[in-house]
Amino acid sequence: MLTLVIEKTRKMDRQIAIRNTRECLAAAAVTIFFGWFAWRAPGSIERIGWTITALSGIWIAFYILRFGKGPGQPDRTASVMAYSSLLAENYDRQIRLLRNVKYWYLLPIWVGMAIGMVGASLRTHEQAWVLAVKLSSVTATFAFIWALNEWWGVRYLRRLKEQLPRNN
Repeated sequence: MLTLVIEKTRKMDRQIAIRNTRECLAAAAVTIFFGWFAWRAPGSIERIGWTITALSGIWIAFYILRFGKGPGQPDRTASVMAYSSLLAENYDRQIRLLRNVKYWYLLPIWVGMAIGMVGASLRTHEQAWVLAVKLSSVTATFAFIWALNEWWGVRYLRRLKEQLPRNN
């Protein structure tokens, strides 16, 4: 039983490390891509929006590295319940991270993109319906990402947590 819980703990740690690396690389890409947009933006409203989006990439990398890690490894001689408790704490931390993804991940990027798109629309005298379609598309995409994280991801982690051995 101890071997099984240790392996689950290691697997969870590997998954978190892979996820954190992937998210940090994506955040770096967002920062570079939208930083370039901000640098090249002809209008000040656009520049503000793309700068917010670029800075959001830095914020996301900081947040995921600061709050996305699990608790440390227990002593090798620890009991099944100690490992199980550690893993449960790890699941809880990841659940909190996913439940708040709409605030620390999606909202800053959405705000920056919305401001950038409005600025570009004003500069080019784009029709309002075109801007509405663009904003709706971005909003729908972000809502889908939010739903995946908060509903599917949280449910998945809760199921894994329920499978842990319990102290009776």
